[in-house]
Amino acid sequence: MNLIFSATRSPATLTDAEHGIVVSRIDFRTEGDTFFLDYLWTNPEFRGQGHARTMIDHFADVVAERGGRITPICGVARAMLQSDARYADLLQPSLRPR
Repeated sequence: MNLIFSATRSPATLTDAEHGIVVSRIDFRTEGDTFFLDYLWTNPEFRGQGHARTMIDHFADVVAERGGRITPICGVARAMLQSDARYADLLQPSLRPR
């Protein structure tokens, strides 16, 4: 499977290029330098294979490149981001793990 990540606008998608199937997506919006991660979704056929983590990783890279901060609205995304120290500096200060 050849995966392509795109985050030029919402939704950010992870696509199986060979079959043209959306594997995972993030719905987001921006206000200033804040990226509100509204929803993280993975196609049921591809769940349990780490694609949500791949989406979070790529999304975090884009936010970091743009000098932004993430405010996760989606509970699953929030749990993933707060449980990984790599993302602490990207989270809004009030959301950082203590």
